[in-house]
Amino acid sequence: MMRKLFGWYALPLKIMARPFAGFYAMKYEGKGVMWLALLNFFLVSVSFSFSNQYASILVNDSHPMALNSFADMIFLTAALLLFCIANWSVTSLTDGEGRFKDILMTVCYAMTPLLLTIAPAAALSNFLAAEETGIYFLILTLGMVYFVILVFVGLVTVHNYGAVKALLTVLLTFIAILIIVFLLTLLFTLWQQLWIFANSIYTELLFR
Repeated sequence: MMRKLFGWYALPLKIMARPFAGFYAMKYEGKGVMWLALLNFFLVSVSFSFSNQYASILVNDSHPMALNSFADMIFLTAALLLFCIANWSVTSLTDGEGRFKDILMTVCYAMTPLLLTIAPAAALSNFLAAEETGIYFLILTLGMVYFVILVFVGLVTVHNYGAVKALLTVLLTFIAILIIVFLLTLLFTLWQQLWIFANSIYTELLFR
């Protein structure tokens, strides 16, 4: 079983060790598989919920009564899809070669450092004294920084960009995210107002 598991994770581990070669193999050699990328994302989501619930009170300010693993999963999924849709929208206009599928797999495969740091750091935090909590935050920071680096390298590779163009498209991606969030908020507000108006008309007719 362990041998099969390491076989499945050969590509994610290769991406961690040799990002350019790993992402090249994912896109151009057909070694990337969507189900494994989504499994990676799911495990990171579980790790995130585990950290919220079981990290030491010294490093975790989450209220026990407010914890909701399903809500965590929805939030992370929405954030992932929002980034991928925004990046795909921007790169479609800037001659990017990556498809939506490639972008999604890139981000999910790049999450391997988070998978290897979030849950272990949460477990370790329960054995740390107050003055040692810096170790916990150091582990999380290293995982997050490496994740960001891998995402950037992955986008450079799948879109066949240079570093400067890739950086520019990442900045445009975050602008696109703000625009998408603004439009969704506007649509939600309009729908809410329409629902209130329709409900008030229905109530008025009902009591006439």
